[in-house]
Amino acid sequence: MEEDKCAKCGTPAAPGTKFCESCGAPLPAAEQPAQGSAPAASAYATPEPQVQYQGVAIRFVALLIDGIILGIIGYILIFLFASSAITVDTSTGAVSFGPAYYAAVALVIVIELLYFTLLLGRYGQSVGMMAVKIKVVSQADSGQITYGAAFIRTILLYIDEIPYAIPFLLGAILIWTSDKKQRLGDRVAHTVVVKV
Repeated sequence: MEEDKCAKCGTPAAPGTKFCESCGAPLPAAEQPAQGSAPAASAYATPEPQVQYQGVAIRFVALLIDGIILGIIGYILIFLFASSAITVDTSTGAVSFGPAYYAAVALVIVIELLYFTLLLGRYGQSVGMMAVKIKVVSQADSGQITYGAAFIRTILLYIDEIPYAIPFLLGAILIWTSDKKQRLGDRVAHTVVVKV
């Protein structure tokens, strides 16, 4: 039987030895797995994909798209149903709003709530999110969120808009300070926004 030799220094090695006694280099027999032995599981294990939480910029673009859609709907409703309820006193310049105007504004708010709640509950995405390829998922298992979680996120969107002079500044600060980039609505509803 032929002795194994160290490829680095040429020192003879006993059969089954994994390292050279002289220089410590691994021996050729040690580098190859024995016949019939299964390869190490870690060599073939697929690394788990890293979750890509989405930050302020991409979410702002999605919200801007949604805002344009909802703004057009709101403008049409107020123009069609409440324009006659807005009167201007020409002598003083005072503007007054009738009950139809406030009813139209309330209808617009209900439409906004339904828009986000139904789309997020069904698809995990609003139209703006679909456009920029992001999605709202459950924090626990990255699965589909419930309509209840979607409603909570939507209601708390009005809190995240504070201060209204600089809309969504509070939401942006909460996203920047969260390791999972969660605004208040995400934290309460236990959701995260990820790349699709």
